[in-house]
Amino acid sequence: MKIATKLADYVKKARIAEFRVLDSLGLTSSNSLRVTLNRLVRAGEFYNPVRGVYVSKDADPFWVATALRPGYLSLGTALYLHHLVEEYPFTIFVASGSRASFRLGEHQLDYFKAKNYGGIIENPYRMASVEKALYDCLLHADLIGYAKISKALHNAAISAKAFLSLSGKESSAFFQRLGYLLSLLPSMDAEKRKIFEHCRKRVRANVYLQGRNRGKYVPEWKVVDNVGEKVILSWWQQ
Repeated sequence: MKIATKLADYVKKARIAEFRVLDSLGLTSSNSLRVTLNRLVRAGEFYNPVRGVYVSKDADPFWVATALRPGYLSLGTALYLHHLVEEYPFTIFVASGSRASFRLGEHQLDYFKAKNYGGIIENPYRMASVEKALYDCLLHADLIGYAKISKALHNAAISAKAFLSLSGKESSAFFQRLGYLLSLLPSMDAEKRKIFEHCRKRVRANVYLQGRNRGKYVPEWKVVDNVGEKVILSWWQQ
């Protein structure tokens, strides 16, 4: 069997293989191995998202994202996996120890800095729970957008206790934005109502919904909505 075929088969079975491991197989010299691997990558046999790391094209991209770097799937990726949004996430978000970005075929793997690692589940991947995913989304609204957040909030079955245990120490601005989003939803169940009432108690100083651009001032929440209700609820109005 040719060396290239052996390498391709090994990477496919391993799903992820590092150069040092492939080199330890003793198939050829280190220099020849690098040349062969580069040729196989150019031929599309497997991916090379990080220097010295090779990934099978058949490997589950969600699994690969957390195998390349320690962390957990979150933001729009977790919302999709929890069936809270329908849009397939070609950008896979991972909360990790630092920021990074890699290309994996048709997927973009984006790593953002995790605030903490509470509220993580292991089924079917290492990922944020529903409450943790929504909490992360609210902290990183610039990465996902308020329309997707409000849609997920509407569709989610949330435990108020679990959500508030994760977010309870956040600033008043966090809860003012959340309370405003909840107020726009077509309906709220009892658990969301508990969170809503908690948000009411946390209203303090004026806050912008996003950035510092002008917008509509909402006195109840002391929020400047510079995104727009039509944009936030675009999923409902379609």
